[in-house]
Amino acid sequence: MKIGIFGLGSQSGRAFFADYLSRGYDVWGYARNSENGNRVLDAIHKLGGIYLERPTNKNKEESKFIPLSKDSCVTNDLSYFVQNVDVVIIALPSIYQEESVQAMCDAGIWRRRIPVILSPSRSIASPYLWKILGDRYPIVCFSTCPYSCKAPKPEVSLIKRRKRTWISSLEGDFNPNHIKMLKELFPQASLSKIPALTSLNNIGAIFHCATYLLNYDEINRRKEAGEVFSFYMDGIAARPEVGEVLEAIDQVRLNIAHALGIQVFGLKENGREDVWRKLTNGLRALEDEIDVLRKIRKLFLEYLNNCVFSAQHWLDITYGVERIEGESLSSAIGRTPTYQKNSVPQLRYLTEDIPTGLVPFEALAKMLDIECGIVTEMIEKYNQIIGYDIRDFGRNLKIFKKEYLIGYMKGE
Repeated sequence: MKIGIFGLGSQSGRAFFADYLSRGYDVWGYARNSENGNRVLDAIHKLGGIYLERPTNKNKEESKFIPLSKDSCVTNDLSYFVQNVDVVIIALPSIYQEESVQAMCDAGIWRRRIPVILSPSRSIASPYLWKILGDRYPIVCFSTCPYSCKAPKPEVSLIKRRKRTWISSLEGDFNPNHIKMLKELFPQASLSKIPALTSLNNIGAIFHCATYLLNYDEINRRKEAGEVFSFYMDGIAARPEVGEVLEAIDQVRLNIAHALGIQVFGLKENGREDVWRKLTNGLRALEDEIDVLRKIRKLFLEYLNNCVFSAQHWLDITYGVERIEGESLSSAIGRTPTYQKNSVPQLRYLTEDIPTGLVPFEALAKMLDIECGIVTEMIEKYNQIIGYDIRDFGRNLKIFKKEYLIGYMKGE
């Protein structure tokens, strides 16, 4: 099996490349013929491999140099790349997915119908990509990137943390060999056939967009002054009014899921806190029973991965920040150890998460007659900054009929 990484020049691209190379797989990396892409290719070619750095971790994994295997390759020849790999992981921001797929389509990938993995897809990606690749082409949508990672040098990948589990949706037609391959490569991923589960569990659209917009002036002021702005602590935990806006946007997302018939945790009208409490309390009571906990946790996650849950519930299941009924999102963020470390505002929180998150959320809400004024307000706020309507360049869903989109989201 040859694993293809489209976007070797990105941080996550090098994380995928180094991680699977370290596991003994043949891995092919593609980077564009650009200054950054060529710098990465030249560095890996020169060394004959890549450095995988790891911080101190429970698994006692050490940093090491990983040589290229005999049948691994890094290249900027896209035709050569797509003709030799068995699966492609697109490790680029979601705003580049259409042009990436178009380039691979021009290079002939559509003839081979090998699975394309979007890491992550954000919201409602496949219908746009099927317009390029052909209807029902096999696409895997990840709800998140499997790694928390950095790329401090062209020849280095620093994997800070591997995520224990994430939701992924199989969208299109997959044969048994595809499924077997995906289960081997991503045993942590929950494979669903319901696209709504990845599209609506796009938590970045909740945390990132409004936080950046409502702190926009202060973020820029501190940047110019050379001062630190801790995105989650300064932007949300210290500003309850920002947290309230995020919660309002979150309710739009949850109402969309509810209208589609998806099970929801945290909906204002019916939070299902009693069910959540029983599930999580049962897990926590078994923390010392490792074998039992592992089996029950798997069942628990299988159930949860068929649900859409609020930002607060997401913090509980993702970072272990125990849910306190009635607690504000700002308070829950403030209790999250991962966010207590300084987190730098990233421009992609606007340039990526608005066109592939808030824009399709707004379109879906209007299609389903769900109040979404707060989402519209944030989009308009961004439009004022950039001077044009981002909807014209985002996933506004205008080219799709309501019946088609509802059927797609439900996996019908």
